[in-house]
Amino acid sequence: MRFVGAALVCMAVVMMWPAAAQAAKCGNTGAGFEKWKTAFAAEARAKGVSPKALMALADTRYSTGTIKADRGQKNFKLPLGAFMQKRGAAGIIAQGKSLKKANGPLFASLEKRYGVPPGPLLAIWGMETGFGSYLGKPANLVGGGHPCL
Repeated sequence: MRFVGAALVCMAVVMMWPAAAQAAKCGNTGAGFEKWKTAFAAEARAKGVSPKALMALADTRYSTGTIKADRGQKNFKLPLGAFMQKRGAAGIIAQGKSLKKANGPLFASLEKRYGVPPGPLLAIWGMETGFGSYLGKPANLVGGGHPCL
């Protein structure tokens, strides 16, 4: 549960400053990860990110397995439209809207606690797991969604 909270907080931080997140370059090893975290935390602190969020970022670790899986994704070689069509974005959007409506209080509490609105959570949940219908292999559940986690 601690990891889930940390991951959500880190996603919120990353999503708040997309230019900074996109500029962050991750290698194929963890060699620069601690330096990146320090620089990113300083930027986040300067922009008013809470100490709780910064502590969650500090608790993250580089996951070689996640990086390897990320680098091996063939879907990201497609243009965005083709990728979205292949992944069934229309169905994911429809199911996400339904889940948001059916679970409004849950998503409101998550947003209040972690500062992440329902949209990104539903998009990630839908695109990555088909809303829980696919959870991957146990080794794939370590790490996070951001290529640096």
